[in-house]
This record gives sequence, C-alpha cells and structure tokens, in this order.
Amino acid sequence: MTHRVLSSVNLEFGGESPAAALIEAAGFAVEIRRPAPGWRDEETRDKLVGFAALLAGAENLNAATMDRAEDLKIVARNGVGYDKVDPDYCTQRGIVVTNTPGAMADAVADQAFALLLGMSRQLVLGDARVKEGQTYDVPLGEDLCAMTLGLFGCGHIGAEVIRRALGFKMQIIVHDPFIDAARIRNLGAEPVDRDDLLSRADAITLHVPLTDANSAMVDADFLGQMKKGAYLINTARGGLVDETALLAALESGHLAGAGLDCQASEPPEGRSLELVRHPLVLALPHSGSKTTAARKRMALVAARDIVALLEGKIPQHVVNKAVLDKLDLAI
Repeated sequence: MTHRVLSSVNLEFGGESPAAALIEAAGFAVEIRRPAPGWRDEETRDKLVGFAALLAGAENLNAATMDRAEDLKIVARNGVGYDKVDPDYCTQRGIVVTNTPGAMADAVADQAFALLLGMSRQLVLGDARVKEGQTYDVPLGEDLCAMTLGLFGCGHIGAEVIRRALGFKMQIIVHDPFIDAARIRNLGAEPVDRDDLLSRADAITLHVPLTDANSAMVDADFLGQMKKGAYLINTARGGLVDETALLAALESGHLAGAGLDCQASEPPEGRSLELVRHPLVLALPHSGSKTTAARKRMALVAARDIVALLEGKIPQHVVNKAVLDKLDLAI
C-alpha cells in the first residue's frame, strides 16, 4: 500500500510545488489540509488518522493529539523550532521527529534587522506622521555602525545575523556556551559571558530554541542588566520573554524599544496583546520565515527527510535521535 503523506502547510509557490513533486516522485501520495485558525487540537487528532508522515506546521503534537495516529512514522517540522512537539512521546512510539535547520536562516536574520532598523530609525512613526500630515520629523535615531549588537545564540540564524551586522559595521558580541569560541571569532564576533553582553549591547537579539530551562529567560533581572536605552529583538519564541517584566522595562523608559516577531500567545491576547500595543513595541505576526525562498527551502528539507524515512533510510535532521535505536534504518 502506498504511504500517505499529510501536509498542514502550504507547499505551492508561484504555481509550483517542488516539495510535493519530490514526495510524489518517490511514489508516495500527498494531501494538503490547511487547518482552521488556531490549530485546534481536536482537528489535529482527527486529521492524522491513516497517514504515515506529517509535514507539520504549528499544531500541538503529543499524546493527546497523536493517540489515533497509528500509522504515523515521521513528524517533519516545517521550521527549526519543535517546542509544540513532544519528542519523548514520539520516541516512545517509534516516531521520528525532524526539523529544518538553516533553511530559514537568511529570512529570519533579515527580519531581525528589519526590526532593529524600524525601531532605531523610527520608521513606523515617521511613516504615520508623513501620511497623516503631522509634524514632518522623527526623534533622533542612531547609526547602526555606532552600536554594539549582542546575540544570545549563534546557530544558523545567529551566524547570518553576524554576517549582516558586519555589513553594517557594527561591533558584535555573542553569548552561546554551546558554540566553540573559535567559531564565533571566525564569524567576526567576540564571545562574551552573559553579564558582559547585557551590560555592553545597545541591542540584544535572541536566537535560541525555547526549552524548559530557558523559558522566560528575559526576566526582570535580565532586563535590568541591559543598558539604559537599549533595544530587545525577539525572532525566536515568545516564551523566552517574561512579558510582564518587559512591559515594566518599557514603561519605565529603561529600554528604548522591543521588536517582537513572536509573542507568548499567538495571536496575542491578554498580556501579550497589551505588550504588542505598547508604543515602543514593533510587533509582527511570527513571520520571520515568511518569504518565498525560505518557505520553499523549508518544505524541501522536510520533504527529503520524509522520503528518506519512508524509504527505510535515516533522515538528515533527526531531533529525537534516541528513536533510531528502535528502528532498523539504513544510513
């Protein structure tokens, strides 16, 4: 019987569907079912029945939503983050989880600089004033070359941020205890400890995955150690930030602004909604990877891993590597 592959994300770009074509060329059937707004768990639970593979979007994938997915062999996340997937549960079930590291790095790095420039040069305010016939002026900004950029995290996206920062002639400092200091230096940045980065950076950008260990890492202590007048940029995950503490830092004037491509609740509600409505916040709808080139690459990387697994091979980007001990796969 032909394996069935379900995609909950769009695979068509400009009239072409390279990821779907790749899967079909391998002899597997592809169905695309875009979810209703909110990625409801009940819908996820129902749609997985009968499929061997899922090219996953932002749905929750855990024991509650996957209990009826008896044929599922692989969850291929269409993105780098997998905080909505329970890898331990998948490992217990013998289900491989993969992601797409690097595929979205250029797009997200561009977005980080869009947010920094938008805040530091008052682009939104200036646009509104010109269109509304208000004061033909904006507050004084700053050259990026006069600023020190601090990165928390130096994976694929962080490396692309460094490359762009060098083009803007910025001073760059990085804190990432999991990356060799020599690699950071080779990229053109200075490795530093956490406290040094917080005290020196004029803008801090987050490029780490969300885990139990770093949830709400940007708390009152973190923000209090940042330079007065600094900017915070988050294109990673909203859960990295204590939104109550960030609101307080903005209200007090300690921070000059926050550029947020993600929020703790998406779409924002409650405290997240209060935060994104703050005049010193430039907020976007978690759209850092939303470019044609990035989405094509992401879908293709995920599709290749799906095909590999269904053909009995080890996919390239396995997240829950312990699951491989349960499976008889070729290298």
